[in-house]
Amino acid sequence: MITQIKKQITQISPILLVIPFFISILNAQNFASKGQSLTISEPEKSFRVGEKLQYRVEWLGIPVGNIILNVAGIEKIDSNECYHIIARAMPNRFLTKLYDIEYTVHTYIDKNTLYTVRFEKTRRLRDKIAHIVIDFDRKKNEARIRREGSADSIHISSLREELGRGMPTTIEILGDTQDLFSSFFQFRLMQIKQDHSYPINIYYDERNWTINMKVERPFIKDMRKKGSFAVFKSLLESDLNSYILGKSKLYVYFTADSRRIPLEFHLGTGLGPVRGIIKNIPD
Repeated sequence: MITQIKKQITQISPILLVIPFFISILNAQNFASKGQSLTISEPEKSFRVGEKLQYRVEWLGIPVGNIILNVAGIEKIDSNECYHIIARAMPNRFLTKLYDIEYTVHTYIDKNTLYTVRFEKTRRLRDKIAHIVIDFDRKKNEARIRREGSADSIHISSLREELGRGMPTTIEILGDTQDLFSSFFQFRLMQIKQDHSYPINIYYDERNWTINMKVERPFIKDMRKKGSFAVFKSLLESDLNSYILGKSKLYVYFTADSRRIPLEFHLGTGLGPVRGIIKNIPD
């Protein structure tokens, strides 16, 4: 029984970063009256340098780790002024004793176009490290990929092989392609309306995918020890969900104010549901 539980926890560890990743907003407002008409505010025009969002991650209701998203600053990549945004996914002490894995992701988003310029991911599995860098060449519509080191990959989706066969790998990208991490940050600054869907093209695992961000109507959400906030639910519809997680279910609660901070995310996986909850609401 213990061996079986340990195996399941081993498999669930990579989910700590799938979300990001998963992505971030929130200058949320408290509302005394829940009967008022709610709308989704116009987005801010830029990301807030220094913003840090921290999440507690639960699997089957059990705390398994933390995710931190940070708009670290502005950096120049080639001739492009870019937002440098970092995500870290770390297991908690309990999970580390069973499976020591950690992810760090960097995305560099052009300040003017809001498209990815560079994506980096480091996966540490015990004492082994794998590193990948993807540069997005917008003139040639190509992805230049560099890999270093090695660490075992862990797949939790039983559909991965089947879906992968139908989508051969390629270095070709679309002109508006994002990496998985940057796509959620781009969504923060998009003009959106309730009851509409917005396609975003993603380059992941050397394949091109499309995610449809379906925006539902805003409502008041109560969060324990944090207050009540105007939010909207966004469903992320794509075969990419099934390719990574083994399930298609993935949705995020964003604040309906101009910063659109993700307060909470829910996703299905082949090993059970995962939830991420923001720890502190930034000012």
